[in-house]
Amino acid sequence: MNLTKIAFTYRKSILMILALLLINGMFAYFTLPAQEDPSITIRNAIVTTSYPGMAPERIEQLITRTLEKEIRKIPEVEKLTSTSTTGQSVIHVEIYDRYFNLDNIWQDLRNKVKQAEANLPDGTRTPYVNDSFGDVSVVTLALTADGFTMGESHDIAKHLRDHIYAVAGTKKVDILGIQDERIFLEASSAKLSQLGISPQAIIASLQKQNIISPGGQIDTGAKSFVIEPTGNFNSIEEISNTHISIPDTGDTIALKDIVTIRRDYIDPPHQPAYFNGKPAIMLSIAMLPNYNLLEYAPRIKTKVAQVQSTLPIGYNINIATYQAEQVERTVRGVSMNVLQTLAIVLVVVVFFLGMRTGLIVGSIVPFVMLTTLAIMQYSGMVLEKMSLATLIIALGLLVDNGIVVAEDFKRRIEDGQDRFEAMCQGGKELALPLLSSSVTTILFFLPLILAEHVAGEFTRAISLVILITLLTSWVLALCVTPTLCYFFIKKDPKGKTNQEKEAKNSVFYQKYETFLHWVLNHKTLFMVSMLALLIISMSGFKFVSKQFFPDSDRTQIMVYIDLPNGTSAKETNRQMKQVFNWLDDKQRFPEITSYSGYSGFNGPRFVLTLTPEDPSDNKGFVVLNVKEGTDLNIMVSKLHNGLIENFPNVFGRVKRMFAGPSDSSSIKIQVKGPDKDLIYAKAQEIMDVLHQVPHTKNIRTDWENRIVKVMVKIDQHRARRAGVTSDDIATALKGFFSGTNITEYREGDDIIPILLRANDDERFNLDRLRTASVFSNTSGLAIPLFQVADFVPVNQYSKIQREDMFNTVSVEAANTAMTAQDLQKIIDEQIQALKTDLPVNHTIEYDGVITQSKDAQKALGASMPMVIGFVLILLVIQFNSYRRALIIVLTIPLLLIGTVSGLLIMNAPFGFMVTLGIYSLAGIIINNAIVLIDRIDIEISNGVSQYQAIINSCLTRLRPITMTTVTTIMGLLPLILNKDPLFYGMANVLAFGLGVGTVLTLAVVPVLYASFFKVKPA
Repeated sequence: MNLTKIAFTYRKSILMILALLLINGMFAYFTLPAQEDPSITIRNAIVTTSYPGMAPERIEQLITRTLEKEIRKIPEVEKLTSTSTTGQSVIHVEIYDRYFNLDNIWQDLRNKVKQAEANLPDGTRTPYVNDSFGDVSVVTLALTADGFTMGESHDIAKHLRDHIYAVAGTKKVDILGIQDERIFLEASSAKLSQLGISPQAIIASLQKQNIISPGGQIDTGAKSFVIEPTGNFNSIEEISNTHISIPDTGDTIALKDIVTIRRDYIDPPHQPAYFNGKPAIMLSIAMLPNYNLLEYAPRIKTKVAQVQSTLPIGYNINIATYQAEQVERTVRGVSMNVLQTLAIVLVVVVFFLGMRTGLIVGSIVPFVMLTTLAIMQYSGMVLEKMSLATLIIALGLLVDNGIVVAEDFKRRIEDGQDRFEAMCQGGKELALPLLSSSVTTILFFLPLILAEHVAGEFTRAISLVILITLLTSWVLALCVTPTLCYFFIKKDPKGKTNQEKEAKNSVFYQKYETFLHWVLNHKTLFMVSMLALLIISMSGFKFVSKQFFPDSDRTQIMVYIDLPNGTSAKETNRQMKQVFNWLDDKQRFPEITSYSGYSGFNGPRFVLTLTPEDPSDNKGFVVLNVKEGTDLNIMVSKLHNGLIENFPNVFGRVKRMFAGPSDSSSIKIQVKGPDKDLIYAKAQEIMDVLHQVPHTKNIRTDWENRIVKVMVKIDQHRARRAGVTSDDIATALKGFFSGTNITEYREGDDIIPILLRANDDERFNLDRLRTASVFSNTSGLAIPLFQVADFVPVNQYSKIQREDMFNTVSVEAANTAMTAQDLQKIIDEQIQALKTDLPVNHTIEYDGVITQSKDAQKALGASMPMVIGFVLILLVIQFNSYRRALIIVLTIPLLLIGTVSGLLIMNAPFGFMVTLGIYSLAGIIINNAIVLIDRIDIEISNGVSQYQAIINSCLTRLRPITMTTVTTIMGLLPLILNKDPLFYGMANVLAFGLGVGTVLTLAVVPVLYASFFKVKPA
């Protein structure tokens, strides 16, 4: 079957289909859903369980371990990491990357957690499983109010949320930073003791009065009447006037006479939020899948503007984060790069082939681009930086087929062949070699689709876009390009032959031919020199910097604020306000346009690849939006140094956003083992090693500092004599300092808890612990705590971290002068030395980006044997020869010579994207070898001697191969010159590897062919 002949016969239909695809492609560019990063599946869930006041070690032993044992039975679970802190257990459940349908897995997780509940200690709150961990806030709104209470602002926030849900495409709206209201009953223990009224008596009286319970119905025959007793509190005054019985007197006393009653917000503040230093309520808006963010976000803006116009003066709705702005910048930037590359490719093609032929070949570029966009829309793909940048890489590749077809047609008609015969014969001869070369390139991108790793999922669009563009290019090169050549390429009126036209470059061709004769006569010497060059290049690889994924150029900076563990939420909030005041200095920080701050938590997930840290009272987080053009590295250093100088008691970590699925700037080293004291001490030694490396910062362990616990050692003999139990003492202490929830006050649809606790003078005074009153249920008397207990300070771990059911201390650090992988090479010898004195079952290992990079490379490499096998099968089928297939495969190592030199010369780090570039480069290098060997076989079949066939084929294919190489390299220039963070290394590898590899291929392939087939020089 001759595809070119069929397409020419039905050219009107072909051109109509092409026109429809082009129109659809133009439409698709403006309507395809757009996003900043590729979609990846978040395979994490969090199981949170609390037991207020319980020590971390008890939480770990009684709650965390119990839950872990059940969860670990789920076969899809890859890793468990847990954190046990005072009063709370948090378990992160991570699923293997090969699973995509997670609903059944999460249901299995809930079932296992439910089974474990029966073995948890009494008083443990019901575990909460959060599997919506991956929802991204595409728009974060900040509601600020001047002159309004938090309660009033909360009502406005709920009003705004209801309006946002009316916008099509809204998935979820979370309200953050709300400070819930409480009604506080603050009592003096001395006064209660004087009256003989126990806290339990107050609690019982309020609970029994504050009821919402029907009294039934009375059926009188003809009618029935509903009976409803009153009692529930309708106002604060009713609560105040509740009468409490005074024991042994028969009298009562109003509640307001024995406690101070006030309505206020939760104290200490719970996870407050701020915008530009002002208290704010944040609304985190997540979008449904398959919606176009560039259309959805403006609709949100319009709706917000409508709501804003109806609000009282004093309310302001600000945009804290707006992902559409980043997406638009990414799409616009990459689109400009595509246009630049398109222009460069067209200029190069016209320069080599002349105006007429160049325009014919160049026309395939927009045809393929728009057809690819149309196919992407039909297949449900989206526009994001991976798929868009792949279009740039593909631009240089997709003209190869057109160049070969046009060159062949032109050569044939200049050799005197009939135009129709030249078109059909060329299409027939080139269809299989071009398909083979295209499929070979596609096969080398196959590992991305097959890789069972999040990095492979992150970059999967690259392989899909390459697949679409190259196959589309092959079809159009055989169906459209020959037709255009038939009608528009003219035979030179002077009748010059192809050889005569090449005489314009006679010096170049003669030098190349002379070189060919020399290498064919000195095959052994040449191949030995190539092998030596390859070995030298491989040895130079150790000087190449390594980075899994680069930093992003997103104009946002993250500031993590850590205070010593044990710091109260109130103190953390105070420190955060001081940081905000410092950031508000416009003379010091003119680059900052706005910022969002969170105390006690990290706010919403506003980027898919950024996982918020677990909430903690001693932590804060700030997201800075900075002006375009700001040098982010200088800004990060400025903020880091400023925090050290101005806030000595604060541990601040300032970071840029990262471009990949994880942060490549931080190294993570873990110490594992059953002995907590030993692994904690060993972690300190690792920190000392890191401190010795210049430019290393943010050195910390995830167990943080130790804290002091006051152990109340109850003397059971004295307690029994006083008539109090351990439960009485624990209940009294909890109510005294933390407060006890008594009942609820209902105001409309709002439910406000009523809390009984000691007054401020007693709650915040550690000395009052000794004299805290414990009421005996038997005697009704108040007993000072010191009469039945002693007090011992105990030093304990503030956090206990575990990984896969082993105690694990993680040490993290970052270096401003090198990547985490380069830092590993410097410290590895010392780290290995620290292992030598570890007892059995204790170990030190790397984690984080170090293992993620290795796992990603392993996942890519896992399918490479299969890919090589497919390529070999394809080549053997095409040439029906083992030797020819082996010659082609042996050219692959040549790419490493250019790859290593390119990375070193351009100072580009080696990472996941570079690995991907090397794989794709192998496919491109093979293409040149395929076309060259195919031409040699054609020459031999025409009766030319083997030696002369090698010379003629190399001279014939020199210009097409050189042209496609130069076109591809020039097409990569925008990515190289603009130093695109994600594609800079990959573009350099492709450019240098292809340039050097092509030059070497034009010599190595003829030498290998002559060696394998024992061709003797003429």
